[in-house]
Amino acid sequence: MNLKVPHIRSAQKTGYSFAQGDFKEQFAVWDRIWHGTNYFEVALSAAHFVNAAKVEELYEVRKPLLLWQNRVDNWALSDELSSCYSRLLEHNKKELFPSFERWNASDSPWEVRQSLVGLMYYSRLRKKTLPHSTILKFVKRHIGHSHYYVQKAVGWTLRECWNVYPNPTFNFMKKHAQQIPPAGWTAATEKLSLSDKKELKILRSR
Repeated sequence: MNLKVPHIRSAQKTGYSFAQGDFKEQFAVWDRIWHGTNYFEVALSAAHFVNAAKVEELYEVRKPLLLWQNRVDNWALSDELSSCYSRLLEHNKKELFPSFERWNASDSPWEVRQSLVGLMYYSRLRKKTLPHSTILKFVKRHIGHSHYYVQKAVGWTLRECWNVYPNPTFNFMKKHAQQIPPAGWTAATEKLSLSDKKELKILRSR
């Protein structure tokens, strides 16, 4: 297909003739599309649909929506769902957190990535976040992961955790400076001061 993202978003705003009715009726259509399509652009359209919904609407379809993770095989779809899942986690931690725990213990790199990026997605968008001890525990389990996009997720999550909890996160980075994966290093240290970066580099070189 090779459609550009702006074209996909434009079509989403215009609407589709096959997706009519209330949110649940439209979701049922997009749910079948998500699981049935072989085209990235079509799956991305489905992800855009759920991301445009209110969190209360998403919560009503949370069980089938959580199953969307099963078909993720690239970072773009993964991140679109992270945006959605992080809102749901913030909305009802008790209901959603067990899925994150399961993903974090998974052998699938895409489920592991979701368990990290989906915790906060962007911290500036969250009114409530998990304790830093929980976030850093999830990161620590996979700080030496071999998959490139899990390594990226480790760095990304450390950066977002630092935005909310700078002191404990920096202490964690000092303790694990040698283990922070190369693919995640830039993101993990992005917001640090020059002196803090220098301190980590010294620890990392030992």
